[in-house]
Amino acid sequence: MTAAGDVVGGRYRLDRPIGSGGMATVWRAVDEDTGSVVAVKLMHPRVQDDPDLLARFRREADVVSRLDHPCIVRLLDQGAEDDDGPYIVFELVEGTNLKALIRQEGHLAPAEAASIASQVARGLELAHRSGIVHRDIKSHNILVTGSGVATLTDFGIARLLDGMQDGLTRTGTVLGTSDYLAPEQARGLGVDGRTDVYALGIVLYECLTGELPFPADTPMAVALRQVRDPMPDPRTVRPDVPAYLAAIVARACEKDPDARFTSALDMADALVDVPSGSTAALPVIPPEVAAADADTGRLSPAVMPEDAATGVIAPVADPGAFTAPVSAAVPTAAQPTAAEPVGADRDVVVATAARRRRWPAIVAGVLVLGAGATAAVLVTSGGSDVAIPGISSGDDGGGGGSGVGPLQLASVTDADPGGEGREMPGEVPLAYDGNDATSWRTEKYATPDFGGLKDGVGLALVLDTPSVARRLDLTSRGTGGAFEVIAGEPGPDARVVGRGSFRDGRQQVNLQDAPASATYTFWITDLPPNVDGGGYRAYVSEIGLEGTPP
Repeated sequence: MTAAGDVVGGRYRLDRPIGSGGMATVWRAVDEDTGSVVAVKLMHPRVQDDPDLLARFRREADVVSRLDHPCIVRLLDQGAEDDDGPYIVFELVEGTNLKALIRQEGHLAPAEAASIASQVARGLELAHRSGIVHRDIKSHNILVTGSGVATLTDFGIARLLDGMQDGLTRTGTVLGTSDYLAPEQARGLGVDGRTDVYALGIVLYECLTGELPFPADTPMAVALRQVRDPMPDPRTVRPDVPAYLAAIVARACEKDPDARFTSALDMADALVDVPSGSTAALPVIPPEVAAADADTGRLSPAVMPEDAATGVIAPVADPGAFTAPVSAAVPTAAQPTAAEPVGADRDVVVATAARRRRWPAIVAGVLVLGAGATAAVLVTSGGSDVAIPGISSGDDGGGGGSGVGPLQLASVTDADPGGEGREMPGEVPLAYDGNDATSWRTEKYATPDFGGLKDGVGLALVLDTPSVARRLDLTSRGTGGAFEVIAGEPGPDARVVGRGSFRDGRQQVNLQDAPASATYTFWITDLPPNVDGGGYRAYVSEIGLEGTPP
């Protein structure tokens, strides 16, 4: 019988239990090698003889080890053999879980609810791109620090979408917690990232109202309501909930997965994009989360499973799909139940310290380009630079003039030197994905001059080889505003080689002769009216340079 004072793994001295569920107990412990306080998760002895549960417990460490984000629990250590059974060690700081926070407050302020949900969605985006579906998103599994950082925990029933299932998840098997169960999950059908989006929508509803949307006497009855009943409007419980948040709840919790947000990152963006004219308070994302989000970027709307033999990330058959194709499934008559009893509220908050790395090497996306173009594997390893080998920045035909043709881009980054250093970095790849229907966009501002906060924002186009750019190819949405093309970086001594204004569609801007440069900055100095209504915002659907390489 495990007790306070016991030492696990030869180094972790247990202090006190801080949470318990059907499969494991989490202990506050001290790492005697370093003196740091950690969280040790120990599997209950009574379930260690169940091979499926044992494999599921061990797999949690494998899943979490793939992920590195301020909004995902950080793995420190694990052990398969110990006198007390297998254990997992996480970094720990004091705090409370979201369920307890909601109970204490009754309901959360809309801005706080939006911030927490947006942070969790950012962590989920990384998990989904890594081929991982959490499958048990609920307020019990979200931990909130005093500084407002939300951390997602308990990947014990997460599903890997790379084929490495080890028989642990099968069609017709229902895993999850009924109060947050997506309809396809309740029916025992295949799941993907949109399943987590649904559950996060339930969590957002709970934050805003202090209630769950589908109360019933039994888990089975709750799950049936998830399948059959329309999602209620949180404003029927709390009339002061902003309309835009009520709309996000409704979209996230659509019964049809195809009608939900196409990605967790889309939901994250929507939560902090307060409409112009709204009286809603602006949600605040903690700086450490915002910094990680800048590194994350939006590589592709699809999760790309890794080929275990080659390590190459292969594109899914349908580039519009959100995740790898879900295996076909036949509706089952089996009644849905919760996978594990809901544990007591856990006053554990894990790791908001500096991260070991940003994107793991296995996390990558594939740009799906237009007809006749090539696809290149994109990998980010820090910053918001995205390498794009083998992709030219303009049309294959190039422009007129001897020796003038598309210039090869090495990377594209967002530029905001006068602000917080980032301008929608997650959407940067949409400016060169070969699809006019997708766009990198600026943040939304109250006035054309960026609210007087800065001189401009833009995109830095880094060339594979220093070259003389002769033309800018631009496809944009909206009309008006003004931009410059700078040979180099913006600043007091910037060398402006071209100017123009936004047009709704494609245009070419001729550039002045200048010495060769390795970097050209598309610099927006005056914003056009937002085409989606309210405020001012620029949209860049496609961008590239033509010119003369050395």
